[in-house]
Amino acid sequence: MTRVLFLAESFHPVLGGGETHLRRLGAALVEAGDAATVVTRRGDDAWPAEESVDGIRVVRVPPSGPGRSGKYRMVPAAMRAVLREAGAHDVLVVRSTRVLGLPGLAAARWAGLGAVLQPETNGELDGEAFTWGKRWANGPLGRLVRGLVRIRNAWLRDACAFVAMSRAIRDEMVGAGVPAERIALLPHGVDTRRFRPASPSEREALREALGLGAGTLLVYSGRLLRGKGLDTLLDAFAVASEGRPDLHLALVGSGEGQALSVEDELRRRAGEMGLRGRVSFAGRVDAVEDHLRAADLFVFPSEFEALGIALVEAAACGLPAVATRTGGIVDVVEDGVSGRLVAPRDAAGLAAAIAALAGDPTARAEMGRAARAAVLARFDERDGVERYRALFREVTPRRASSCPPAGAPRAGGGPPPSPASRA
Repeated sequence: MTRVLFLAESFHPVLGGGETHLRRLGAALVEAGDAATVVTRRGDDAWPAEESVDGIRVVRVPPSGPGRSGKYRMVPAAMRAVLREAGAHDVLVVRSTRVLGLPGLAAARWAGLGAVLQPETNGELDGEAFTWGKRWANGPLGRLVRGLVRIRNAWLRDACAFVAMSRAIRDEMVGAGVPAERIALLPHGVDTRRFRPASPSEREALREALGLGAGTLLVYSGRLLRGKGLDTLLDAFAVASEGRPDLHLALVGSGEGQALSVEDELRRRAGEMGLRGRVSFAGRVDAVEDHLRAADLFVFPSEFEALGIALVEAAACGLPAVATRTGGIVDVVEDGVSGRLVAPRDAAGLAAAIAALAGDPTARAEMGRAARAAVLARFDERDGVERYRALFREVTPRRASSCPPAGAPRAGGGPPPSPASRA
């Protein structure tokens, strides 16, 4: 049995791709006979400080409340919790390196745990995650930030192993000096039995139950946050649906309680653009597969995305996608085969791609079959869980031949590759 301690900025009941993946991975580890604990922030005082979720022990630390500063202010309490829990665990997995990477690695080293670092988005190791969208990104301050990130990376390279969810993140790790043999490419997987294509009769029944009606249904699922390209999506949908009263867009998810929420703004804009009745807001939905299996086309216009678990879920349901060419999205959608890719924030390109696929059910069916086949080949969570388990076994203190000694040279000459890191 491997006892795995996860350190994450947020976890259930926060709804997001990373949180969902961590919950499913932890539950699968427990089901396989391992143990899983998550140390995370207690974002709301109503959440219990400790509880069990799907067999996962959850330890929440202060501070509570909204705001982006919470992930920084949680560091002291989180480190104390990690050190308290260390004796009952073998491996510490730090999910997101932006804030927790360096203190998490230090705590793992102090406590004698194997350390695994797993960025949650692209740009964490080259500095873009800190400068993206900032006016000063290309000036002196931006250069200073990237320089500090390089200094930090020299310490992060001490970790036993790194998990990249996309090829873009793997390449970024190599560019930051992480030895390639310490990197495991492990995309987030989905339950392909739960997320599966619907028959025509199932689709009709789901639409009736969800009140979505007939016509061609486009779905977006995920958090309604700045950076997800949802303002561009509204502009594109308004153009693509001109003269097409049968088109309907369902936004599945919420931005409630998030510092970067654009939910209220989207609702206001939809009304001002005359799209009320054509665009529906489903809010937070646990059974997101119902909307996906009821849909004809998935839209994912994110401006900055590590992979997009929602995109994988949609593909598993046999949906072609119109998405943006950024980050790990290109690992999921093959342009012209399983969907269409456009540039981020390109409303005209997004509208043209939506209109083309909305009007071509034959192409949608062919692309949907290709999307499902790609998920079965590369994103089935049952395969991913076994690869995670193999990786965690490799970096436990009992078998941590892949862990460099503290202070060892970090830029190259790493240890022999392990089966997990070669995956």
